[in-house]
Amino acid sequence: MNFIHVLVIAVSVLTVLSAVALLFGSSKSEKGRSLWFLTAAIGEAVWGLSISLFLSIDSGNVAEAVAPFFVRGIYAGAVLMDVALLGYIAWKYKLGKIATILFAIIGVGLVAILFYDPAVLYSAIVLGKGGPSIEIDLSHGFYIAYALFFCTITPAFCGFLIHQIKNARNKNVKKGYLFFLAGLSVAGILSLIFDIILPPMRYDLIWVGPLTIGLVILGFYYAILRFRMVTISTGWLKVMSYAVILSSAFVVYLLIFHLVFSALFKVASPSYQVILLNFIMVAIVLCLTPAISEIATMSKSFILTKQIDIAYIVKKLTGLNRKKLSLKEVSGFLAEYMHFDYVGFLINGRYYVEDDDYKLPAEALGEIAKLKRPERGVWQDTAVLPKEMKTEYGVMRVAILTNTNGDEIGQVVLGKPSAKANLDKKDLAEVEMIISLMGTLVENDGRKS
Repeated sequence: MNFIHVLVIAVSVLTVLSAVALLFGSSKSEKGRSLWFLTAAIGEAVWGLSISLFLSIDSGNVAEAVAPFFVRGIYAGAVLMDVALLGYIAWKYKLGKIATILFAIIGVGLVAILFYDPAVLYSAIVLGKGGPSIEIDLSHGFYIAYALFFCTITPAFCGFLIHQIKNARNKNVKKGYLFFLAGLSVAGILSLIFDIILPPMRYDLIWVGPLTIGLVILGFYYAILRFRMVTISTGWLKVMSYAVILSSAFVVYLLIFHLVFSALFKVASPSYQVILLNFIMVAIVLCLTPAISEIATMSKSFILTKQIDIAYIVKKLTGLNRKKLSLKEVSGFLAEYMHFDYVGFLINGRYYVEDDDYKLPAEALGEIAKLKRPERGVWQDTAVLPKEMKTEYGVMRVAILTNTNGDEIGQVVLGKPSAKANLDKKDLAEVEMIISLMGTLVENDGRKS
């Protein structure tokens, strides 16, 4: 079986799983619409599975016996999906009910004619080295009727979808339906080309239709969850939804890999050894993702010396073991990532600073300890300190550390900024946030020098 056909089958299975999750996760008032969605997913699955199995069969008695059933499944599945999509989108409107019933009657008629006499569609099923195909017979008018059915129902559900978007009051719902409309429009055009126009001349590309529409349905399911159009609360449904979304992303990756590989090496499908190697490389990359993310964030903090990477600093501080907190190590970390010559902590008469070159003598620490608590904010008035405090010891700013009750538990001493002459309001606000977090950490004791 060609690799692309395996992907079509995978998408078909995932669409049904997403629809099942949506059905069980919907409220009672939405169950009816969710049933339409499930029916559309089943139609897409029948369509995709029939195409994949048909294009994968070889010549022989068994192949000749099952091929007609696969052909019936291709066209019946597509009709079922289209009618169900229209029902999902338009059933709540009176005109939508009429349109859905009308198209359903026409669709049932087309499928019934095909099942009764397949000769109205094709004159022969060709099984051979060139790959399975059918010789479509246009003389009976069935294929033209099928094409007109497709070309009228697609604008119909897109029109009702546009009406829903215009009348949607919730912005998130509107975004979800806009995504669905864009996806259906693109998938509809591709299906028109590869599943309606080309099959009389070339039949091996009919997998494009179910694959693209299946991916659109999966994308819409993601949008439903992303924009809170439906809230999934049951545990097993959350697990299923998580698995469906991850699997869908992986299928998209494999599809891109297949298309790029086929274009570069001019082969119809990569070998299973190449696919296995690809799986292994993906697994390695996923395992390395946390390390890569950490290195990238760390590098960003190093390179952007005129900015404080507040998110990275908060992440590292909140991840510290509070019972074994080393203020000397924290001093070095903050000095490096907040871009100061040094950061020191004066707590209970003891001074913690990582770099010994920036240790302050007892008299200097005494002067800092005498500073009055500010009426507002955290910054203390360093203008009252002796001049040598700034010239010899590089004390530029002093802030108080407070616990969650607002009681003073220590002080933070900051040296000169290593990349800026002066700190702006944004910088000071970010530093204050970090100092506030440090107050919470120090309050939990467990300090060691």
